[in-house]
Amino acid sequence: MRAAERPQFLFPTGARFGEDNLILHAQSRRHAVADFAGPLSIKTVTRGLTSWRVGGRELVVDPSSFLVLNDGEKYSMDLDAPRPVETACAFFRRGFVESCAQDAVTPLEASLEDPGRPAAPLPWVSRLHSDPEGAILGRVRTMARRCAAALQPSSYEEDFLLLSESLLRLYREMRSRIARVPALKASTREELFRRLETAREYLHGNFEGPVSLDATARAACLSRYHFHRAFTRVHRKTPHAYLTEVRLARAHALLRSGRTVIEACTEVGFTSTSSFSLLFRGAYGAPPSAIRKIR
Repeated sequence: MRAAERPQFLFPTGARFGEDNLILHAQSRRHAVADFAGPLSIKTVTRGLTSWRVGGRELVVDPSSFLVLNDGEKYSMDLDAPRPVETACAFFRRGFVESCAQDAVTPLEASLEDPGRPAAPLPWVSRLHSDPEGAILGRVRTMARRCAAALQPSSYEEDFLLLSESLLRLYREMRSRIARVPALKASTREELFRRLETAREYLHGNFEGPVSLDATARAACLSRYHFHRAFTRVHRKTPHAYLTEVRLARAHALLRSGRTVIEACTEVGFTSTSSFSLLFRGAYGAPPSAIRKIR
C-alpha cells in the first residue's frame, strides 16, 4: 500500500476491521490497495471521484453514488489523481447488518430465545448505487465529520444501526426492482437483473464521453431491444434518462467544488452549455451558475 499524502483517519482509534463498527476518512492524490477482503462496508467519495476494482469490474464512485461491498469480498484501488480525492467509508462489525435484517423479518420471540443466532448475508446489495437524495451518503458523511475531532459521539452505535436500516431499505427496493424484471422464472429474473446492474454500473463509469445504446447493451450481454425494454421497466426510466441524471449529479458536485460552468459541462460529457444549463435547471430548480455561487 502506497503512503497517502495525508494519514488516513480511522475512528475509533485502534479499532479492528470486522470486529468493530468504524469510519475510515482519508484525502489523497495517490493511494493503492490490493486485494483487500474486509467486512461489509460502504464506500463514498466526498470530493473528486475514484474507482474500486471488484471481481473484474471497475466501479467508479463520485459524490452522488456509493459502493457496497459484502463481507470477505476482495477489492483493489489504485488512485493517482491530479487533485486530492476525499473518501469516507463505513465498515460494519461482522454480522451487524445481517442480524438487523434477520430481526426485522422474524418475531421478537426468536430474538429473546437466541439473540446471537447466525444470520444470512444480504444478496444483491453489493453493487454500485446512485443516491441523488443522499439518504445513505448524507449519513456516512455526517458520521465522518462528527468523528473528525476523535471524540466519540454519544449516538455512534445508534448511527450505525440507522445506517444498517438504510441498507435494509435499499435491499427491499432492489427486491422490488427484481420483481419488475420481465421474465417468468425466478432464476431468469435474477440473471437478467444481474446483467442490467452491470450495464447500470457501466453508465456510471463512462459518463464523461459518448455512450451508445449498443455499447451499454453489450456490457449487459443483451440485445438492444431486450436491454432497453428491461432497463426501462426495472428503473422506470430509459438508459439515456438514467445517464443524464448521473451526469447532472456529477456536474452538481463539480460546481460545488469550485469548477466553472464550462468545466463542469465538458467534464460530464455535454457538448452544449445551453442544453446542459436547461437540463440542470430542470433537475435542480436553479441554473448551474447559481449552484457555484452558493458553494
